[in-house]
Amino acid sequence: MDTHNYSIDKVEELDNNNIYGGATNIDKIGDEDNGEYEYANNYEDKYEDGNMQNNNMYGGAKKKTTIKDEEKDDETTEKDVKDVKDDEKDVKDDEKDVKDDEKDDEKDVKDKEDESISINNTTDIEYKIDYLVDYLVDDDEKLIDVEKIKIQVDTYIDNYYSEIMKKYKNTFNKLYQRYANKKYNIKILPVKDKYNSTKIIVTKNDKKNTIVTELTKPHYLYYDENANLYKLKNTISNERAGLLYKYQILVSQINVSPEDKSNFEKERIKFIKLLEEYYIYTLYHKKINKISVDNKTNLIIQSKYFIDKEDKITSVLSGDTYLIDNNIINNINNYNIDKLTKYNNIILQLSGKNQKDIKKDTKLMEEMKIYLDKKEKVEFMKSLDINKKLQDEYIKYIILRLPIINQ
Repeated sequence: MDTHNYSIDKVEELDNNNIYGGATNIDKIGDEDNGEYEYANNYEDKYEDGNMQNNNMYGGAKKKTTIKDEEKDDETTEKDVKDVKDDEKDVKDDEKDVKDDEKDDEKDVKDKEDESISINNTTDIEYKIDYLVDYLVDDDEKLIDVEKIKIQVDTYIDNYYSEIMKKYKNTFNKLYQRYANKKYNIKILPVKDKYNSTKIIVTKNDKKNTIVTELTKPHYLYYDENANLYKLKNTISNERAGLLYKYQILVSQINVSPEDKSNFEKERIKFIKLLEEYYIYTLYHKKINKISVDNKTNLIIQSKYFIDKEDKITSVLSGDTYLIDNNIINNINNYNIDKLTKYNNIILQLSGKNQKDIKKDTKLMEEMKIYLDKKEKVEFMKSLDINKKLQDEYIKYIILRLPIINQ
């Protein structure tokens, strides 16, 4: 897929991201330890009377053992014992890690089975949704390769649900918990590829710097309807106008040179690639988030935010567009109409009555009680909040390159 600067505005989500490895920039996890050690370079021999006595059979001087040498031997023995104990501890730690990995694998299998059950229960519903390309202009269908777009979208969806991604998320989320201690070193290194990726390496804090885990992070492409997709849409609109203008000039000429034809065809192919890129994003967004536009309407829902600036709190009213089921919208509209009717009736009945008369009018009191009841309104607001939350949590990234895991 041809990517462009205006379609890849890097925004932060998931390593949390989102943890899950998102295009989040991780500066450092842990400290790098090169395992430097100091060695004793000086050795002093002690000889009795300072003479070269008691020569051995090879002509070398036989060293006389001293109390200091015996103390050195004892220290060496103690060090050897400590090393053995450390090795035994490392073996136990390795066995624990293996058991932890086995538990994780068992959990992954169970999760996979649960997910399979969930998918089987919803398959019939999901297959009823016909995910179609929403064309900016109807004639675009004649220009683009629809099957190519669908295949690319399915590839990206397969990447999202792939086993390697599940394993990567599980391993990445447990890095701190398992390896953030003195026994291990965690560092991040750059990867020389077209994505400028990074990899996380976990090594044991031993003489060999034994590699325990190596994760090459996936590469994400983030998109947003109000940011890079909006820019891409505007670019397509401008390119379309320019291409139509050049086409009209060409067809108005009696003789068109091969060079002009070739240049026009190049710009036409470039334009088609822009269209396909945009339609891949939009179709992927609908399919990965299981969005159905049937019987739904775009509704602007307003929210109030408070901004603390220079010790002064300012309220800001913001409107966001959400896709809401028409039944919910109709029910809310009918509810508001009914409330307005009740309000007007109550106002008419209150005219000319004092407080004592109002309390005696049991019918009016009951109408006021019904009018003030907000249970139904609360239920409508819950429905809207559920829809808002669902759409706020939509997946808005594509996994262009899967992670690499070496353990």
